[in-house]
Amino acid sequence: MLEWIGGGTRALDLSIPLFGLVLFLAVKWRFDPHRSWYYFVAALLCWVGFDLVIGLYSGTLVSIPTSIGLSTAILFWTCCMTFFGLALLTVWRDRTA
Repeated sequence: MLEWIGGGTRALDLSIPLFGLVLFLAVKWRFDPHRSWYYFVAALLCWVGFDLVIGLYSGTLVSIPTSIGLSTAILFWTCCMTFFGLALLTVWRDRTA
């Protein structure tokens, strides 16, 4: 089943943003997070989508056509960088001077 997403290395790459999501959920459960929390979660979800599309593209069972796989991966990566940027901008604007 790991071969669907490109093997064990891809599964490890996919576990990094998933661990970040679990960490953010634990922080939200315990503390009242900053309003940029939503942007960070959206960025991590886009990162998971990016890694999943790249893994499916390089996997053996499910083949994604090149144009669909690459355009989807580029879209996810762009969204990930945009959401991270928005999150950092929100934190920067709300800092106490």
